[in-house]
Amino acid sequence: MSTPRDVEITVGYPALPGLEDRLEKRTVKPAEGDAAPWDATTKFTTIGTDVDRVDGLQKASGRAKYTYDITFPGMLQAMILRAPIAKGKLKGLELDEASRMPGIGAVVALKDLGAKVRFVGDAIAAVAGTTLNHVRDAIEKIRAEYDLEEHNVDYVVATDAPLLSATGQIEEPWAEAAELEAALKEAKVTHEATYRTEVQTHSSLETHGGVARWNGNDLEIWLSTQATFGCRGELAQACKAKGIDVGTVTLHAEFVGGGFGSKFSAGIEGLAVCLLAHAAKVPVKLMLDRFEEHTTTGNRPGCLMQARAGVDADGRIVAWDWRSFGHAGFTGSGGVSVPNYYTADAKKRTAHKDLNIDADPPRPMRAPGHPQGWFGAELFLDELATKAGIDPLQFRLKNDREAIRLDQWRFGAAKFGWDAARARKNEAGARFLTGSGLASARWGNLGGAGRGTPHGITCRIHQDGTVETRSGAQDIGVGTKTMMAIVTAEELGIPVARITAMTGHTTDPSGPASGGSTLTPSIASAVRHAAFLAKQTLVEIVAKHIGVPLSEVHCAGGKVGSGTAQLRWADACKLIGPNPIDERGKRHPNYAEKPFHASQCGAQFAEVKVDTWTGLVEVTRMFGIQDCGLVLAKKQAESQVLGAMIQGVSYALHEQRIMDKRSGRMLNGDFLRYKITGVRDLPRLECHMHSIANGHDSVGAAGLGEPPSVATAAAIGNAVFHAIGVPVRHLPITPDKVLAALASKKG
Repeated sequence: MSTPRDVEITVGYPALPGLEDRLEKRTVKPAEGDAAPWDATTKFTTIGTDVDRVDGLQKASGRAKYTYDITFPGMLQAMILRAPIAKGKLKGLELDEASRMPGIGAVVALKDLGAKVRFVGDAIAAVAGTTLNHVRDAIEKIRAEYDLEEHNVDYVVATDAPLLSATGQIEEPWAEAAELEAALKEAKVTHEATYRTEVQTHSSLETHGGVARWNGNDLEIWLSTQATFGCRGELAQACKAKGIDVGTVTLHAEFVGGGFGSKFSAGIEGLAVCLLAHAAKVPVKLMLDRFEEHTTTGNRPGCLMQARAGVDADGRIVAWDWRSFGHAGFTGSGGVSVPNYYTADAKKRTAHKDLNIDADPPRPMRAPGHPQGWFGAELFLDELATKAGIDPLQFRLKNDREAIRLDQWRFGAAKFGWDAARARKNEAGARFLTGSGLASARWGNLGGAGRGTPHGITCRIHQDGTVETRSGAQDIGVGTKTMMAIVTAEELGIPVARITAMTGHTTDPSGPASGGSTLTPSIASAVRHAAFLAKQTLVEIVAKHIGVPLSEVHCAGGKVGSGTAQLRWADACKLIGPNPIDERGKRHPNYAEKPFHASQCGAQFAEVKVDTWTGLVEVTRMFGIQDCGLVLAKKQAESQVLGAMIQGVSYALHEQRIMDKRSGRMLNGDFLRYKITGVRDLPRLECHMHSIANGHDSVGAAGLGEPPSVATAAAIGNAVFHAIGVPVRHLPITPDKVLAALASKKG
């Protein structure tokens, strides 16, 4: 049953309605012993169907245990003392009085004397006690003294920030570029504009933190994390650096309440809970509060962007010049990405500069740098198209160089009713104005085998017919367990209900972090390989039992056998004996042959209603089409896209961090003052999953966490531009900015 070295497959996808198919033959060379690749001709039973989350009932009923829910007898509660200054040095730290307070089990310093303080909220010390009230009282007794330095928390006036006009436009001269300048001069229509976005916090439902306990030198920790194995290694090294003799480290993250990019590191809170538990010699829990979440665990950085470009008489972009400036906190990256598929034939240039300030640095957040850049670039394209007298959709069809998205543009426009929406005219003097906009999405991740030891999966078939599929990687709420169960069920030919999927325990095989849309494409084929190996073992047992050649025995439809000699799955599993079949599959490298589609494409369409009296913007409906390679779990994939749209509405209209320049403190670090989208703010949402056979490994899944989050704010910004006839170039699009835009139009 070994896989042939050369396999012919069909890649691509059937025709979207009204369009031609994009199917073609390829020959690939799978690794020896791997399952034969699924392709565009494979007939699936479970893959791509609407399967409920396998852990949904556990979560809805409260039986799912998150880090926040973990408790032990005698466990202490902990908190962190944080710096009240934005910049300076720690010149004094007195912990003795706090350690003598009633109910206190441990007090540890987290910053050495003389160390720099880099932002309001920088961790100074941590305290563990029998209750949080005891801990709060003890923290009041800690004496910390600081040498203050002058600070700045506004990146637009940071060192090396560009010169801005009174209206917020970048006024610095562009660097010389002779060919680009010539292309701009020859263009029929040119345009130039400045765009800006604000800081957005992650706002995960479960805050950062952990529960730690030591057994001698062995550490066991429950952590709300996106990287079980990365954090395990990080904490082992950090504890050793503190002089602690560390044996084994076992990390639990069986259920995680979201991350969006902020939980790759254990953070200072993860180290603090380990140090406190070691000092107190009892379990300790340290979970951050909501203000700490907003102010100390990273964010999506804000940025300034400026573009200038020109189009020829045919509406094609011939020149493209882009520069951006990103808020990077006291250290980090405020990088910005922009679409490159519109400018393939243009003279082009892009430049970026990070601007450091005395604030919490950014962390990755769902497509780092893309939502910011796409907002600026896609709104700029609409302005340029309008100036050239071209419909925004037709402008993109002329300039987009990705064939798959060209199909998506046409399909999405038909589903959304683009032509009718753009033709609809607002009455002169009407209070409410409607408009429609669109924007593209892009990401690129087909997964990989991992460095060193390949990512692995355990598949265990028990005598009673139940099956386990296990990964040490985490499921941060996106449906990884469901994906694992679906792939296993498809390979074994049995119902999903027979399968238990387990994630987030580092004693199981390793997997990647949940970031960059890497997890599913990196472990899906390992899940299949493990099930494939376990199936082979079961088939050998059944073939011997029923007396038929091994090659004639198959697993399908809940049965195992050949022809009329079929055993029900449960009966076949009775032949296993008391020890289960236990196989470990691995993630083989991607095929050497070029895949059909090495990235992900998408397009989103939005309709808005603008109240010209109040400036309020309401998103009324949205449609998105998104590919992610082979769609494995349709319901969960749609949830990813719709969830990205919801976050995008929030980013476009509501979210912004407000800093007090004098103190350096965030003024709206709670959900009372930090507005996120609620149920009454939501539009009618619809998405279409565009399933594509990429032909890059045995499954063909591609990343999905990032790409649908790229387009939403840009599509909404373009819809507002269409509604009111003047662009709002600064996110979030709040009433004051809308009213100012309307006033500028009148002026």
